[in-house]
Amino acid sequence: MPAAPLRYCAEPTCKALVPHGRCQAHRQAKERDRGTRQQRGYTNAWLRYSQARLAEHPLCVGYPLGTHTLPTVATVTDHIASAKARPDLFWDQHNHQSLCAECHRRKTNELEGGFGR
Repeated sequence: MPAAPLRYCAEPTCKALVPHGRCQAHRQAKERDRGTRQQRGYTNAWLRYSQARLAEHPLCVGYPLGTHTLPTVATVTDHIASAKARPDLFWDQHNHQSLCAECHRRKTNELEGGFGR
């Protein structure tokens, strides 16, 4: 299988050649800017809550709604209204839904440009 063609780093003005996305230096800088999960509010209390919620609501609701033709196991408790945009709704149970990893990735990319960026 041939290697993927190299392209410039996605960071404007960077001339580093990478297979996709950003170069190592810019990936690390983005992660530092993003903060840790704890700094973003995803504490151990959130992890326990999320696990309990997924046990009660184990199926992905789909994004967009109705995406799945067969039941799919949810792995993520998602904030319907972004936790970054609406921190006041972070713990509001009516602002949570169960999604599989693929639907969560799709929603995040579409609404926030990829994991909050």
